[in-house]
Amino acid sequence: SVLYIEDANASLDIGEVLQQALPWQQGGPKSFNKSYNQSAWWLRLDIDNGQDKPQRRLIELSYAVLDHVDVYIVAGGQVLASHMLGDKQPFYERVFDHRFFVIPVEWQPSQSLQIYLRVKSSSAVQAPLTLWEEKAFYGFDTTRTIMNGIFFGIMLVIAAYNLLIFCVLGERTYLLYVGYVICMPLFLASLGGYSFQYMWPTFTDWNDESILFFLSGVVVFGVAFTRSFLVVQRYSPGLDRLLVIALAGGIVLAATTFMLPYYVNIKALIAWATFACILALLSGVFCWYSQQKVAQYYTIAWVSMLSGGVILALNKAGVLPANLFTEYATHIGSALEVVLLSFALAERINEERRLRFEAQEEALTGIRQANEELEYRVQERTKELEAMTCKLRELSNTDQLTGLHNRRFFDSQIKMEWLRACRYQHPISIIAIDIDHFKSVNDRYGHMVGDECLREIARRVGLGVRWPTDVAARYGGEEFVMLLPETTREDAVIVAERVRKSVEVAHIDTRAGELSLTISAGIYCVTPENDNFSGIDILLEKADECLYRAKAMGRNCIFPVPD
Repeated sequence: SVLYIEDANASLDIGEVLQQALPWQQGGPKSFNKSYNQSAWWLRLDIDNGQDKPQRRLIELSYAVLDHVDVYIVAGGQVLASHMLGDKQPFYERVFDHRFFVIPVEWQPSQSLQIYLRVKSSSAVQAPLTLWEEKAFYGFDTTRTIMNGIFFGIMLVIAAYNLLIFCVLGERTYLLYVGYVICMPLFLASLGGYSFQYMWPTFTDWNDESILFFLSGVVVFGVAFTRSFLVVQRYSPGLDRLLVIALAGGIVLAATTFMLPYYVNIKALIAWATFACILALLSGVFCWYSQQKVAQYYTIAWVSMLSGGVILALNKAGVLPANLFTEYATHIGSALEVVLLSFALAERINEERRLRFEAQEEALTGIRQANEELEYRVQERTKELEAMTCKLRELSNTDQLTGLHNRRFFDSQIKMEWLRACRYQHPISIIAIDIDHFKSVNDRYGHMVGDECLREIARRVGLGVRWPTDVAARYGGEEFVMLLPETTREDAVIVAERVRKSVEVAHIDTRAGELSLTISAGIYCVTPENDNFSGIDILLEKADECLYRAKAMGRNCIFPVPD
């Protein structure tokens, strides 16, 4: 537990505190809160090491805006170590790099230590103390930092989003809202020590003034946004005049930030901010009562913010204890508020669009109908063009006589499959097919009969395709080619033999009667070693060579390149 005494004249030093019998009073470990006063306060924390090994702990004083925090570690009446902390000292002088005041303590087995803290500040005098094991401290602090990071991230995203809307629409309400959303996290970052740690670690005077300045900005931009967003003057001129007074007071307090002492300014500013919050809430309630739809969102949002602000004010006044909830109430309320206000702004845009649409609807009915008719015709024409484009694409890739893919399509597909086979090192097979003695069919029966034979054999070649990536194409004249990605030599032989047998047993009905024909096929399989397309020409040449070998073997057979 913590013991404390008040040094009303701020005259005691550590030597006097150790030597004199002082009227120490009992206090809770996290509830020391003396609000705003000019006294110095001495706190004493007694800790014992009841274990048989040295101990290391961290003492955290989790209130970042105390002006002076002098820490003395005492054992047996002797000062072992001292640290002069506070936000009136440059941040780099701290013994522990943290936004709060953290003091490492080490003591030996069976040793008792007394930790004395002298606290004096123009801000609220609070000393929420926690004795941490290092692992527990880092775990809790990580969670706390993540929570703050989420809060600041939400505020940044919403500020950027509404600034973008302002740049697009040029409406002043959004700029005022951006000012409010920026000032709020800057105020809380200053109050929580983040600004001093990361933004101005050597500007000790500005560190105090920034709290006043950004809180004044919250009041000024918040009130100005309320007037503009709710159009209060239209619904209640009296309330609008009070808001103007609140706005002027916020500007005056922002100006006096650099003139009056902190403890004077902060008291006035907290009172004025509370007044402005209540006034803004009343404006929202009144506009809601006046059937203004967006006022519903605004009022609920402002209740969230006002609740957090009231809790923080009561905390600083010593009415509520300092704990995680009271310290972060404004963060929680602000995050809820800005999210809800963003919904309100979006609803306002929708409402304005709806009203504008309704005002123009009657005059634009005829134009709209004409546009709809035109749009319908355009869509129909577009569909026709798309269908025609698809048909042309299909025709450009299809052999008109046989219905198989043409050489143009085959050439594009083999390049794509060649690259894929090279990337994954998979085999690719080619089957080159030629109709045996086809010239004699043309010479004897004529080209019309020859075309009928070509169509039937092409149909049977096409039936040999197994997978969507396989391609059967007419390569020219009576020659066909089959592209079989990811197909081994053995599998390609099976496909080619199946096609050969299918043609061999076919009785082709033609105008000259039934005809029987055969085919020869050459097979070549390779796994590409590089993505050079010259390998495709070699692949096709090898397949042709195998086809010639099949012809030389007597036709009506297949010849695969040997392994």
